[in-house]
This record gives sequence, structure tokens and C-alpha cells, in this order.
Amino acid sequence: MNMKLNEKKIINEIRMLSLDMINTAGSGHPGIALDFAPTLYTLLAYHLKFDLERKSWCNRDRLVLSAGHGSALLYASLYYLLDEYTIEDLKNFRHIGSNTPGHPEYNLNNRIEVTSGPLGEGFAISVGMAIGEKYLESTFNKKKNAVFDYNIYTIVSDGDLMEGISYEAASLAGNLGLDNLIVLYDSNEVTADASIEKSSIENVADRFRAMDWEVITVKNSESVSEISKAIEKAKKSNKPVLIEIETTIGIYSKYEGTSKIHSNLEKDDLEEIREKLKTNKPFIIDEEERNNILEFIKDGTSDYYKDWYSEYEMFIANATDSEKDALDLVVEKDKIVLDIEAVIDSSKIFEDKAMRDINYQIMNVISSFIPTFIGGSADLLASTKTFLKGKKEFSIDNYGGRNIYFGVRENAMAAVLNGLALTNLRPFSSTFLTFSDYMKPSIRMSAMMNLPVTYIFTHDSIRVGEDGATHEPIEQLGMLRSIPNFTVYRPCDYKELIGSWSNILKEGKPAALVLPRGHNETLKHSSAKKVSRGGYIVSEVKTRLDVILMASGSEVDLAMQIKDELLKNYIEARVVSMPNLNTFLKQDKDYQEQVLPTGYRRMVIELSNDANWYKLISSEEDFIGVNNFGKSGSEKDVLSYFELDMTDLVIKIKNSL
Repeated sequence: MNMKLNEKKIINEIRMLSLDMINTAGSGHPGIALDFAPTLYTLLAYHLKFDLERKSWCNRDRLVLSAGHGSALLYASLYYLLDEYTIEDLKNFRHIGSNTPGHPEYNLNNRIEVTSGPLGEGFAISVGMAIGEKYLESTFNKKKNAVFDYNIYTIVSDGDLMEGISYEAASLAGNLGLDNLIVLYDSNEVTADASIEKSSIENVADRFRAMDWEVITVKNSESVSEISKAIEKAKKSNKPVLIEIETTIGIYSKYEGTSKIHSNLEKDDLEEIREKLKTNKPFIIDEEERNNILEFIKDGTSDYYKDWYSEYEMFIANATDSEKDALDLVVEKDKIVLDIEAVIDSSKIFEDKAMRDINYQIMNVISSFIPTFIGGSADLLASTKTFLKGKKEFSIDNYGGRNIYFGVRENAMAAVLNGLALTNLRPFSSTFLTFSDYMKPSIRMSAMMNLPVTYIFTHDSIRVGEDGATHEPIEQLGMLRSIPNFTVYRPCDYKELIGSWSNILKEGKPAALVLPRGHNETLKHSSAKKVSRGGYIVSEVKTRLDVILMASGSEVDLAMQIKDELLKNYIEARVVSMPNLNTFLKQDKDYQEQVLPTGYRRMVIELSNDANWYKLISSEEDFIGVNNFGKSGSEKDVLSYFELDMTDLVIKIKNSL
């Protein structure tokens, strides 16, 4: 199609739309809106593969704005170039209930691929997306039949690359040779507080080269041609690529090149920029130019889906039923239907083994039925036991493996899982519970986006003993349970573990599975099915109810032992297992009253200091937990030190009644 586009005018109108949005909202980030508009225009107009009608098409290129403070530029560009949003949406930027929040929020209906804003997170999630694409490519593509071949484009700022998570993720991407990942770096050498030399003197390009990335430099950030050539070159690379685009922050502003324009837009400056760029009044654009570029992009993208669908039909025509089912999990985002209780032979469960070993058995059954089940560990496979036997390792030599070696990179690992989930896979990761602290920002993103990510945490209490306070979690259970839209399972035995996995797979929501280092006794009346209620009676009284003991995980068995000791003193206790505290708190009042009737003493036994339990108890005396950091010593000695051995616990409960 031969059409003369006034690209300079189009780019300047996108710039001014962004600034008008920021001005109307009274806040935002004009710096990146001014300096990076040519790059985003070039990417959308010439390089990004997508379908105008099918926004969630599985083989589209992904565009991630890791520098989420540039959201006004993203929204304005999507409006102008792809006819997303309306002028009213742009005018409502940063207003409650609008489609244009202050930082991008995951919404494929508006082509927003990921929630971003916490710097570095989008970068690391992009690495997960790139891993996901490579897995799909390796799993489904056959000779002369490419079902998946998309790229991930990520826009980053100096701030993104300062965050430690981006270094972790970039190192992993280089090691894996992810040549489907292209990072567009807004290199303006300015952060919110000051010029970058105040806080960083490193050579970013050399750092990425050292991690086996290719680095391409664009000197003229106003040149669509130069930017386009760089992207074209990046697409042909056999490595992940960093395109460093040397920009001037807030170009055309009186504060260009300084931190003042990062997040500040003065009225007189706004009008002076409008004059320099020769643009219209606020929110007014040249409709003829917009129609021209809309038609140009429509023409340029019209064959992408059609060509892909031919590949898809060829695959289906030659695929087995299992291959078709596996592809449907990705293309159609089919729900997983797996009755774990029906497919697991409980007679072969290692009841006398550690819960980690039992979980290994269960996960390997899951992996044999669910081809999208993929994950790994932060260098702790020998301890967390989450290896998928026979599923090979994901590596530069085999992108079809389902075991990812993340190395000691907990933060990046969690973010990568989000990227895998956004690829319609069902990812998991594992590490020690105390190291969930490293992962909190990414877990929060999982919860915000409601992604089907499973975080497996082992070594869940002071019972790990000898490793000492640094490895003994105290406050982590409370932290995880306090995250909105996040579910924490702490099963007491293998039956509850099966129930936890059943719920995790069925619900497809972000969750943590918390397991001990050691062995948990199998309880007579524990139940896989009752895990779905969050809590239930696992041991009832014989004649009268004197006290209710609530516990989770390993402490349920402890509560059972205490019950037996109390009975010797003519005190009868009901024991309530609480594998999922938050789920129990969401049950109807009638059910809660059945389990925890009003007017009876309730006590909690859990080796944590989780304040969420106070929703079910009335005083600190009712919570037997740990309020200090742990100690190094044998499990027996550590429990004795904290007065949590059987003798002390029984005395403590007796004296409180």
C-alpha cells in the first residue's frame, strides 16, 4: 500500500495527547511521553505482529511497558494507532473507574499485556514470556509447520535496569539464549531525583554484553528509520537483544534533559511545547492523519492471523488427540479438569516419608496429565523435591524441557512465573518459606493479575533447627496470607496435600503451598475434600467441649498429641485443621459456627506470629506461636528453648483454661 504518512506530525500529536492527559489528571510522567514516542510509534506501525480483531490471539507479539510510568504514552499511542480507547478514556486518565489507570493494569481487551509499574517487574515478566514462547515453539512446532513464532518487546527505563530483579532476569535470559526477547531501553540518563551519575556509573551496554546479550545502539531517537533498522536487526539476532536508544528526557520542554520533567508539567511549559510541535488544542488531533495511519496499520497487519491460521489448521490435521488437547490449553485457555484423587493410587503414597517427598509424587502425577505444568526451583531442588521426572530440563539446547533451573534468583523466578502464566501455562516454583520475602513484589503482581501461579515453599518453621534464625520463617505465613486474592495452603498430611493441589488446579488462581522439611503423620479423619472449606473438625470430643485447638500443617499433629495429653487431665479438646485460613474466613457463618461454636474457648497452635488468626480468637493468650526470630540448634532443643515442647504446651493450655 503506497501511502504518504506525515510521521513527524503523528508522533507529535501522540506526544501532545499524552501531555494533555497528564495535565488533565494533574499528575503523570511527561518525560518519557516526550522522548520515547518515536520508538513506540515505530514499533506499533512497522514491527509488532497482532490482529486488530482478535486481541488475545495466541501468536501475537507481546508488548510490555516495564517503565509503567509511561502509561499516558502507551494509552495515547494505542488510541491513535490501533483505535483502542476513546478520547473520553484519555481524558479520564488516572481517574477512578477509568480504563486508563496511572500505571498499566493487565487487560487484553485494551491490549495491556501485563500489570506494570514497580520497576524491573515488567522486564522480568518479559523473560518469563520469552521462556513460555520458546516452550510452546519447541512443543508444538514441527518441520515446515510453525504454530508459535512470536517475539516479546519490552520498554524499559534507567530505573528498570537499576532494580536488582532486572539483573537477575537478564542473566537468566542470556544463559538461556532467548532470541525472542527484544528490550527497548529509554536511555536518557535521568531518574526521578537527579541525573543518573548521582547513583550509577556502570556501563549498561557492557553489563548486558557480559550476560551474552546483543546490544544495538540508536543515536538519533527522533529517527523512525534508525529505530526501525535497529529493531529489524534485533529480530535476526540469535541472542536476547538490548536496543539502547539514546534519548533526551522531556525533549521540547524547557526542562528537557533534567529530572524536573520526569514527573512535573507546568502549564506554561505545556503551551510552549504545543507551539514547538505545531499541534492543536487539548485532545484535538488531525483526523485525516489518524485515518491514514489506521489504514496503513490495518493493511500491514491484515495477513498475520490468516497466515497463522493456515499453520494452525495444518497442525490440527496431523495432530494426535493428546496434541490437540495440549494446544487447546494454550490457544483456548481451556480449564484444567483433573481429579487427582482418582488418578493417584493412595496405597503407593510414601506415608512414612517427608511431605516434600509425597509432594514430589503428586506433582509428577500432575505433570503426566497436564502438559502445561512447568516450573523449577531457586537452586534448591535437592531440598524442595519439585523436579518433574522424565520431563527434561529447559535449556538453550532443549526448550521443550519442563524443569527450569532458575539459579539463586528468587525474585526473578517469581516474576518469570507470571510471564509463563501470561503465556497460558500453569507454572510453579519452589524455595524455602523464609525466602518468600525475596519474592513478595512478584507474588503481589500474581495476585493483582489473578494468574494461575503456584509458589511452593518448604522448610516452613523453626523446626528446621540447625540452619538458624535466617532460615527459620516466623512472619512469612502472615505476610502471604495478608495479600489480597492470594491463597495459602498449609496441609497437615498427604490427604490434605492432595486436596490442596485439587483446589489449586481447579481454581486456577495464585496460590502458595507451604510444606515442612520433615514427615507429618497421616491423620485418621483428615480429608482431601474438606480442604475446599478451608478448615474443618479433624478430631471431635467424646462427651463435652472444653477447648477448641486450631492448627495448620505440622502443628495439627501436634494439636492431636496435646489433645491426648489433655484427656489424661479430663480436659476434652476439639481439633480443627485449618489448611487454608483465608478460605475458612470466607465460608458462610453457619458453617463457621458448626466448626467454631460461639461461647467456647478457642486456641491456635502455629509456629508463626500471623495476626490473621486474631479474626478467630480473642486475646494473645489464645495464640501459641513464635514472636521472636529462631535459634540454631536441633529441632528438639529449639522447640524446648521456645517452650513449645509437649510438656510446656500442655501446661500452658491447662493453665489458661
